[in-house]
Amino acid sequence: MYKAFNSKKHYLAFHKFPKTAKKIDVVKAYKTGFRKWESDDMTTYAIVIGTFRIMFGIRKPDFGCCDGGA
Repeated sequence: MYKAFNSKKHYLAFHKFPKTAKKIDVVKAYKTGFRKWESDDMTTYAIVIGTFRIMFGIRKPDFGCCDGGA
């Protein structure tokens, strides 16, 4: 199950993943704990408890802005 809510400045997502995902050692996203990462368009914070992940993102104000000329 994955449910996300968006606005111009924020992103909130709830993700329930299968128990088998926790058995995969390569994927750190499903390990219990707190994470923060930066991408080009936002800063995202995630909390994983058991098989449930909550992600909160703050969009960067200058991403995608261009003057249209070169």
